[in-house]
Amino acid sequence: MSFRRDQDVNLEWHRWFRAHETELIAIGIPREVSADRLTWWRFVDHGYHPPASNPRDVRFRVSDLTHDQQFRLYQFLDAALPERRSAYWLWADLQRQFGTTAHH
Repeated sequence: MSFRRDQDVNLEWHRWFRAHETELIAIGIPREVSADRLTWWRFVDHGYHPPASNPRDVRFRVSDLTHDQQFRLYQFLDAALPERRSAYWLWADLQRQFGTTAHH
């Protein structure tokens, strides 16, 4: 039963990724950050990749994006995340920056 559920979750993720891959790349998100479900959610939870288990190994941070790219990422996350989006650090951080303005 667990194998089937894992398989379904992976299939759902691959569909989601294929549907959003071009947009994420256009925003400036490296493929290695979004191509894997767990890596993507770690990035959304913390705002950097990979997790800080070894801080010297962080290869990408949301702060590596330009202001405009961060705004585009905020718009993307606002549309793509589940209703509890404020539980995700990255969205909450971008919400503080962009949530009260129409655009920069």
